[in-house]
Amino acid sequence: MDIESLQTYIKVIELKSFTKASRHLNMSQPSVSFHIRNLEEYFQTTLIDRSPKRFQPTQTGEIVYERARQMLGILQKARVEVQEYHNQIRGTIRIGASYTVGEYILPYLLKAFDETYPSVDLNVTIKNTEQINRGILHHELDIGLVEGKVDKKELSSFPFKEDEMVIVVPEFHPLRDKGEITFDDLQSHTWVSREEGSGTRAVMESILANYNISPGKIITIGSNHGVIEGVKQGLGLSVISRTVVEQSHVESLILPIPFIKTASRFFSCVFPVNEREISKNVSVFIQLLENFTKEL
Repeated sequence: MDIESLQTYIKVIELKSFTKASRHLNMSQPSVSFHIRNLEEYFQTTLIDRSPKRFQPTQTGEIVYERARQMLGILQKARVEVQEYHNQIRGTIRIGASYTVGEYILPYLLKAFDETYPSVDLNVTIKNTEQINRGILHHELDIGLVEGKVDKKELSSFPFKEDEMVIVVPEFHPLRDKGEITFDDLQSHTWVSREEGSGTRAVMESILANYNISPGKIITIGSNHGVIEGVKQGLGLSVISRTVVEQSHVESLILPIPFIKTASRFFSCVFPVNEREISKNVSVFIQLLENFTKEL
């Protein structure tokens, strides 16, 4: 078993094709097959179900896929740490951020860090909260900035900024003509939501459940900008961060509903629970975050 075999296997699973993987990796298809056979011989198991109608990892293939991602993540982390050792505050930090933090807060942090440590390369990945947490667990990311609490025993976290959630409603929605909005008035409307795994979606689902609000339909959009634009175009109601609303200059969409108490949440910084896995660069970034967010 070698690193190239693991890299090849990961790409085959992610692209669901030997042919696509060979093109992506710039190697022949027989070479791809050779690497997969090597792994199957090493682990003494079939890794991929390649029946005519299916192409997916077997149960043992799933195990190898997850561990392969972790191993390659650890190797990348080791390379960065060795570089840091020789070059002090240099190298790369792989930062993951959920959409709200990544689009509206992280740029301020990046500017402050870059001005102080210009020799450190900043590699930013923006995905939803669940994907960022998973990236840190797999050692594909060094640190994450996400929405809400992090309830994974393998990860440490601390809150760094409070964020208020608000209900936004299209400007010409019938609810705006109500003198006093009642519980019944909120039933059967269309709601615009972020995707599964998003911290923003989790807050919206919690509000709907806590107040027994039954949506007529839920439209899912995978970005904050898309949600705001959807509400502006009259698609439906939504629950979203006040930070997003203010940065988008659409405060007029906010509609307070007296009997609904919209929750505040915190943005959290998340990193491996094992301090030995935290590089010097990441420690410096955490220290800057703790100081800088007092001004946010």
